[in-house]
Amino acid sequence: MEETTKIFRALADSTRMRIMLLVLKQELCVCELESVLSMEQSRISHALRILRDAALIEERRESRWIFYRAASSLPPSLFSCLEESGRDDEQTLADSEKMARLLESEEPEGRRCPLRDQ
Repeated sequence: MEETTKIFRALADSTRMRIMLLVLKQELCVCELESVLSMEQSRISHALRILRDAALIEERRESRWIFYRAASSLPPSLFSCLEESGRDDEQTLADSEKMARLLESEEPEGRRCPLRDQ
């Protein structure tokens, strides 16, 4: 019961929910999340710590960069629920579009991880 409560507490914040919906779709680093969400690094790092502590996300280190993605242990029912919750949400759609532009553009608006351009 305690683990379930921790998960729902982690998802009860709009910033953490926005991050979660983004990393369900794409592995991202903090600088990319900063660009997509237009938030400060400290706020995003704090949200990532809470999501990680709730076992909702995993991290992968490459060189000095850390990439975040949805946890592979995420129950399929929770994954589906999260995907469904963001499907018709204006903010989620805007975040997804901004993420796609950031990652696919030759000259992105915002910071993209330098490892993506190698």
